[in-house]
Amino acid sequence: MLPSIVKIKVQKSEPIGDDSELTASDSGGSGFIFDNEHHIVTNAHVIGEAKKIAIIDQENNEYSAVLVAKDDKTDIAVLKSTAFNAPVLLENNGSAASGDGIFAIGSPFSLGHSVSFGIIGAINRFLPNYPYLHFIQIDAAINPGNSGGPLFNQQGELIGMVSTYFSKQGSYTNIAFALSITDVHRIASRLIEEKKIIRGYLGAEMLISERLSRKLGYKSSVLISRIEPNSPAKISGLKSGDIIIGFNDSLLNDGGEFHRFLERSHPDETILLTIVRDKQRKTVNVKLGSTPIEKKEKTNVGTADISEKLGLILREENSEIEVILSYGMAKTVGIDPKDKIVEINDIEVKTIQEFNIQLNKLKEAEIAFVTIKRDAGILLLPLGNKAALKAYVSRN
Repeated sequence: MLPSIVKIKVQKSEPIGDDSELTASDSGGSGFIFDNEHHIVTNAHVIGEAKKIAIIDQENNEYSAVLVAKDDKTDIAVLKSTAFNAPVLLENNGSAASGDGIFAIGSPFSLGHSVSFGIIGAINRFLPNYPYLHFIQIDAAINPGNSGGPLFNQQGELIGMVSTYFSKQGSYTNIAFALSITDVHRIASRLIEEKKIIRGYLGAEMLISERLSRKLGYKSSVLISRIEPNSPAKISGLKSGDIIIGFNDSLLNDGGEFHRFLERSHPDETILLTIVRDKQRKTVNVKLGSTPIEKKEKTNVGTADISEKLGLILREENSEIEVILSYGMAKTVGIDPKDKIVEINDIEVKTIQEFNIQLNKLKEAEIAFVTIKRDAGILLLPLGNKAALKAYVSRN
């Protein structure tokens, strides 16, 4: 059992220096082998936008790992490490029940392979902040670093994956939540096969409110707060303020039921929504579409990379590096917003990563010469830390 469970280290900032080793851990969690191909499953929030991932086994051996795929809606991610080999944890064929004894294994506060014991407080728990899947509620001690770790029943059978815990102002409350292993296997298997899960797209922002449901006299409902332009919701005639009380001739049993349906839906699937509009009940047919591809802006905001430490907030677009904001040493040497970084020390750079690689090669008192395109002109400006620039100014 223990050989199949790992601690996960994640580095989200750019590495310092030219060393390929994972030298700084911004966050971490737990994971476990879940199939015969030695894939490792964990929570998507453990991985985030990781730049480097490492796994650590029970003997404290460290292996590099890569992200196969992740699904933020269900908070599940799959990793692969070619050097790490361990047996698969067997899935439990039975169902968990309230009052059953359980134990969880994980890496709370990065301690590694710690066991906590408790009971199941509830099954099929709906959490408004995570509406796409049901949860198993447990009272075992779960802390930061446990996320992604396995949950077992008293027979040692795998029944879930620890995902989150409830804490009020940081105090320990004995309430934590795990995804069922059935959902974990279903989502993870699709991620391995498809790399990205394609679901039906409605194109509406929705608010779950028990108070609103009670006011309307329904057990559960979902308020549509915004409609995306040119979306299936817009085309079907749905409006902001519409309240969904059911779909496909069934009323909602809890606020997450419609979200769980969407989690399993497919593009081009047609659904019949029952809504309340202006206190009148009506039905609307909606043909789901495909989620539009969002073009994510590539910046170094919050990465704590070397360029940010030197005072540069950068945007990468169309093989160009543009300065969004300059401060500190970068502002001191004259680098301004809207400048385009073209070269560093006569080496052409087209990405933020390429720029940082060259900056990381600088020694403590060494400066770099950065070629800047500003309007129609070209500038050559020095860049380095305070000590390096002071020495540069004194020599010139």
